Amino acid sequence: MKKIVAIIFYLISLCSMSFYLIFDNMPSYNLTTSGRLILLGGTCIFLYLAGYLLSKYLKDNKPMKINLWIFFILYLILFLTLTLFDPMWNRSGINFNYDVDTFNYYINNCINLIPFATIIEYVKAFNSLLPPGTVIANLLGNFICLMPLGLFLPLLFKSQNNWKKFLLTVFIFVLGIELVQLLTLTGHFDIDDIILNVSGACAMYFLIKNKEMNKLIRNIFLLEDNKNNMKILTKILIILLSLIAVVISLIMVYRKSFDDRLNRHLSNYNYEITIIDENEKCTGELEKFYEDNLYNYYFSCIKSDKVYAQINGQEKYLVKDLLNENPTQYYISIDKLEESGLKFIKEDKYVHIDYSIKNSKYKKNRLKGIDNDDILEIISGADYIDGDKFSSSIYIVPKKEGTAEIEIEFMNDIDEVIETKKYSITIDENLKVKYDEIK
Repeated sequence: MKKIVAIIFYLISLCSMSFYLIFDNMPSYNLTTSGRLILLGGTCIFLYLAGYLLSKYLKDNKPMKINLWIFFILYLILFLTLTLFDPMWNRSGINFNYDVDTFNYYINNCINLIPFATIIEYVKAFNSLLPPGTVIANLLGNFICLMPLGLFLPLLFKSQNNWKKFLLTVFIFVLGIELVQLLTLTGHFDIDDIILNVSGACAMYFLIKNKEMNKLIRNIFLLEDNKNNMKILTKILIILLSLIAVVISLIMVYRKSFDDRLNRHLSNYNYEITIIDENEKCTGELEKFYEDNLYNYYFSCIKSDKVYAQINGQEKYLVKDLLNENPTQYYISIDKLEESGLKFIKEDKYVHIDYSIKNSKYKKNRLKGIDNDDILEIISGADYIDGDKFSSSIYIVPKKEGTAEIEIEFMNDIDEVIETKKYSITIDENLKVKYDEIK
């Protein structure tokens, strides 16, 4: 009977693994992280039960040793999928199809060699509007994701029972993953990821090196003693469940705090504005009432002391005061005022180069370089994507008379350079700007 049930469990485990492989490789179906965990978890549970029953039937723990190797391989498959291939985690797989400029951009922008810099940023983010999932995944996720190595390596390899060799192995493994992510443009190289990964693996390693815990683990996975001390098992389960409960409680408290911050933040954006123009007639010259880094804003006549904005039917402020000083708790923008009916004239402060490219592969642009930045500065305008049409602009801020050349790169969503445009810029003594595209 044990043999028959074991075979049934093996078949169920095989079906679960087959579903995982099928769904994970279907272009039209995105298998979520939780879906992967459920299918792999189901595979492991039925595989364990099958190995347990077969070992009892054969009176030999060899099936359990084989199972342990299978568990280890499945863990590596899941880990490598999440770190290198999963698009849900912004992974694009093994890719060497990029140019030198794109790689140099990654080198300059996607490497952190300062210990604890990223960790400190995420700790600070506990009081920010960064989504809790992002913070938890980068701190707690990086800490626990290599914990299984602290279990598998000592059980599978005798040499890994030496903590120095174990530490070296884990460090080389994590360093290798980080380098592959960088070299294939699949992710960032971050020293803090290495710190968290190695710390998690070492925490598990020293946890199972406890005499009672080690005996329990070896009996569970290898059936070495074929019996368990219920008192020890109960104590360990209580400790583990307590730790899990503490972690879950902290996550729930953090999520509640985040929701409160988000609601307060949204309340500062969700307000109604009524524009009140007390000017009886509008004649005369234009009056500038506001400017930002790209535009000047004018009323059609001198009336800035008579144009008000009333917030939620209560507070009443001059529009110019709201934009230049903002004495309120609300986030006031010129766009919000325009939506509410404010009439004005907008004027570009600088000459700008506009792009409109009909191609869905374009996602953004980037200033590659200026050969003479003493005479000008470049400010990037907003990027717009409308269907398969990509639009953007750059503004040329003159500093002094002279000539220069600028180069703009157009990229896709994984920062591959698709096209490059060059322009010659001329600035005269009156700081007037002219430009021509270099073919």
